[in-house]
Amino acid sequence: MHVFQMASSICNSLLSKAWRSYANDLDEAPHTQGIYAIGLKRAVDVRYIYVGHSKDIRRRLQEHKNQTLAIDEFVKEQFRSNGGQNLRIKWVEETNGRCVEGDYLECMHQKLGYWPE
Repeated sequence: MHVFQMASSICNSLLSKAWRSYANDLDEAPHTQGIYAIGLKRAVDVRYIYVGHSKDIRRRLQEHKNQTLAIDEFVKEQFRSNGGQNLRIKWVEETNGRCVEGDYLECMHQKLGYWPE
């Protein structure tokens, strides 16, 4: 599969997945490689705030609650303030996701009309 087609496939798969609760459904995330998204529930929708790649999706999502990147600080604050009840997660298991990261992010930008923050 061509790199752009792979990126488009990853993008479409991630966008079509249902959001899950970060606070309640983290244990459902797989210990496999893939692409994941963190979203913030708002009044009428969920806004994508971060999209990343990991060799172990569940481990990485757990790490966001304890590390010091900007997204980690945001996640920690959400858990401190309301138990993470407004945070949402979704993922796509994908072994080749890292090689097309910029391409699937561009695809998401085009489809969403904004860059995940």
